[in-house]
Amino acid sequence: MVLLIIAIAAIVFYQKAKQPEVIRVGVFAGSPWGVPDAYTYEFIDDVVAKFEAENSGVKIEYVSGIMSDEYSEWLSGKIVGGDAPDVFMVLPQDFSTLQKTGSLLALDSLINQDSEFDVNNFYSGAYDFGSVGSSQYALPLECVPEMMFVNKTLLAKEAILTPDTDWTWDEFYDICKKITKDTDGNGVIDQFGVYNYNWRQAFLTNSVMPFNEDGSKCSIQGENAIEAIEFLQEMHSLTEGTVVTANDFDRGKVAFMPLTLAEYRTYKPYPWSIKRFSSFDWECVTLPKGPHGDNISRMNTLLMGINSRTKKKQLSWKLIKTFCYDKEIQSDIYKYRAGGAALNSILNEQQVLLIENQELPKDGSINVRIINSIMENAIEEYNFKDATTAMNMLNQGIDEIIQNDKNPEISLKQLQREINYSFSK
Repeated sequence: MVLLIIAIAAIVFYQKAKQPEVIRVGVFAGSPWGVPDAYTYEFIDDVVAKFEAENSGVKIEYVSGIMSDEYSEWLSGKIVGGDAPDVFMVLPQDFSTLQKTGSLLALDSLINQDSEFDVNNFYSGAYDFGSVGSSQYALPLECVPEMMFVNKTLLAKEAILTPDTDWTWDEFYDICKKITKDTDGNGVIDQFGVYNYNWRQAFLTNSVMPFNEDGSKCSIQGENAIEAIEFLQEMHSLTEGTVVTANDFDRGKVAFMPLTLAEYRTYKPYPWSIKRFSSFDWECVTLPKGPHGDNISRMNTLLMGINSRTKKKQLSWKLIKTFCYDKEIQSDIYKYRAGGAALNSILNEQQVLLIENQELPKDGSINVRIINSIMENAIEEYNFKDATTAMNMLNQGIDEIIQNDKNPEISLKQLQREINYSFSK
């Protein structure tokens, strides 16, 4: 009888040993950047195939069909129910909540023990997005900095050169002033300097940081902020009350428009079959700098994190490294996804692919150099809780100051007080 029990136990143990170790991954379909994304699962399946090939006896499982706008609720339900995946994508707007609720494993010990891992291989603006204080809670998978679109055809028509990468507000204003005009003589302005340039770009490029790291304090007073508002008021006055729209840019009637890297790539649309802008040539450049700032952008980032309750910590670390640190997989970002790779060596290496996909001119050098420079110098987007609400309050308040030509110093002081009061409740 004893021998029979031992034999059965041995069989059960053997059968269990034959079962693959399963790592569950939380992913979503579609792009977090509001642009088309038809190849989510091709990218995920490449990761799965590579990881399983390099880790015998391990199987990766994920649930398909969860869209990006449903993902936050799905993941939250899994975490609350104690059934969260071992590894999961972290949307930019979810990072702060997941970190504060203890859902994300702190990665510091794993990073420090891994001699093959070097944080300097990431764009700093992307890597820093996954940190709180001195601790790292997620790795960057895909990042999108903001840049300035330029209608080169319109500038050429007006005998204006495309700006250099270190251009200034003064140059920006002068070009917009020359461009803005009534071209058909009906008394209504129908050609414009810029669409959708706002306080976020103006503040950043004049060294105004409206919130501290955790979002507990708004600070929008001082000379730099006043300069930014005065500049925006001057820019606004150029159109004499005419409202500029995205359709105006599409029709080739606007010289400049700030957009993200994801929008830049999908507007020159391989794998999309028809170019959105076929009537004019266009390029991307840095944002213009203010008198006290630099030509920098903010970087928004899709992250990968580890469930703080996982029982497979080492395998989970290896898996998020495959997503975020493997050069072959990071190169797939430019093949399948709309944003940019988080590793800072990939963009130059993908130059040939981007040229073949018609996203770059044949020489490719200018675009790659500028885009890579923008990404290298970009700083992380705000990731504190309620950042969207805080930004919306600033949007509304500053828009009122601009539209009604209010005194910047007095109005900013009042708006700062209102925002700090609102978040102190």
